[in-house]
Amino acid sequence: MDIDSETLSPAEMWHPGGASVVYGIIGDPVKHSLSPWMHRLFAAQQGLDTVYVPFPARAEDLPKVLEGLAASGVQGLNITVPHKEAVLSLVDDLSPEAQQIGAVNTIHFTAGRSYGSNTDALGFQRALERRAGHDWRAAAVLVIGAGGAARAIVYALGSAGCPAIYVANRHPDRAEKLAKEFPQFPLHPLPLERKSLTRILPRVGLLVNTSALGLHGESHPELDLEGLPAHGKVYDIVYNPLETPLLRTARQCGRDAMDGLGMLVEQGAESFRIWTGVLPQTPLVEDTLRRWLQTRNK
Repeated sequence: MDIDSETLSPAEMWHPGGASVVYGIIGDPVKHSLSPWMHRLFAAQQGLDTVYVPFPARAEDLPKVLEGLAASGVQGLNITVPHKEAVLSLVDDLSPEAQQIGAVNTIHFTAGRSYGSNTDALGFQRALERRAGHDWRAAAVLVIGAGGAARAIVYALGSAGCPAIYVANRHPDRAEKLAKEFPQFPLHPLPLERKSLTRILPRVGLLVNTSALGLHGESHPELDLEGLPAHGKVYDIVYNPLETPLLRTARQCGRDAMDGLGMLVEQGAESFRIWTGVLPQTPLVEDTLRRWLQTRNK
């Protein structure tokens, strides 16, 4: 089914009926999430009768929420902050990726059991390859941040065979802890300081910001992007706003800059595949969401 991204609004994507299969997202908060819009687009594209609902859930209520939604016939859930780690102990089975990353962002209820997966790493990798090809695998990577998002990114980079992965964090002990948790990958923890980063930037082919810096207009004073090679790429997993100060600076320096919307769409598409067995086509969905974000933020 074709999507007319110029005329269809989010509301027009949703025509639930008595036979609709229900999926959703749980988090605290969830009212800001783009996932309901995105999954309505996926369902419309594939001609599937599904409904995707945001379910706010407090941490103390998480076990009851999961049990209740499964009992009510919900067939799949996405998990967002702050519950990705807590869900690990609340599902019956875990994918190898979820186990290694230490977080779940997708649950599939099937045959009376709950199966936890993590599609963030694959979503990042697919989005990057769609935009940048495979060349990024051959060079060193600098990851800013050492939180939950960084774990999925590091897993994706390490699994792709990147020769060196530098992890810089304002609290160096967190970067060191992350490196110890992935001994199979070439991780090098660093303090998030201008002196340390200036030394390694000329060797870096890809810079990835996994921190929340930029979400509210913050800059990265520790980074001198002029030191990044001319072919270097800058990726910010933030997707709202689409242009963070980091990406704006990268473009001003003539570097290839990528926002996080592609990762959002690709990880969502993989969740959709886990639930339905069908992998949707992502470029048009990303373009539609990009137009909505640009219109909303004018």
